[in-house]
Amino acid sequence: MMSSNIESKPKRASEAAVPHSKGRSNSSETDTLLWRIKARLENKPDQGHIIAMTSCGRNSGVSTLLANLSIQAAKNHMGPVLLIDANFTAPKQHRLFRHKTTLGLVDVMVGSVPPHEAIFPTTIESLDIMPSGLPGNLNTARVISENAEEMFHWACERYSLIVVDLPQIDELRHELMIARQADMVLVSIRSNSVRRSYAAQCVERLASDGVKVAGSILSRQTQYTPKILRS
Repeated sequence: MMSSNIESKPKRASEAAVPHSKGRSNSSETDTLLWRIKARLENKPDQGHIIAMTSCGRNSGVSTLLANLSIQAAKNHMGPVLLIDANFTAPKQHRLFRHKTTLGLVDVMVGSVPPHEAIFPTTIESLDIMPSGLPGNLNTARVISENAEEMFHWACERYSLIVVDLPQIDELRHELMIARQADMVLVSIRSNSVRRSYAAQCVERLASDGVKVAGSILSRQTQYTPKILRS
């Protein structure tokens, strides 16, 4: 079972970096998505909320969107916020925030370190990150589903919002047990590159696996329009 040691939050590191988006600013679109998420969670108990995002294919911009979403949430006093990189296939959050440690979620999942040792501060007030860690460690230890449940329970007691970066649906393996912990999972669909029928199959697959799918977001459009919380 995962260690449940309790500790103080990490001190904010001055050398941490903030991710930069390429192209035009998308802060207004990120704000729109953030406030629609907030409205959806208003009727839930006052505790840590877990929001996760996956996609129907690669290059859907999930990692950058979630990094910016987490920053906006922290700046809008929705924190403390914890951004977790659960994309073991193609982790990006450590690069977006220029974080060099090798410790992360993998180490917590296999029980080698308690959660607080895998969490690191950013230069954004009230925003911490948990990098993915070294994916190879998953092949040397049995991943216990109870570890995911216990880790998120621990996080919800300390953070108001937990944002989870997941790999694309076809690559969800160990990460599926993480996705099941989320209060809502959003699916990013790259505009003009994913067929509607395939997107529907992806959503149905997640639902059949016990994942709480809240809706979809069309990404990489000429004019971005979030389709969050569609039925």
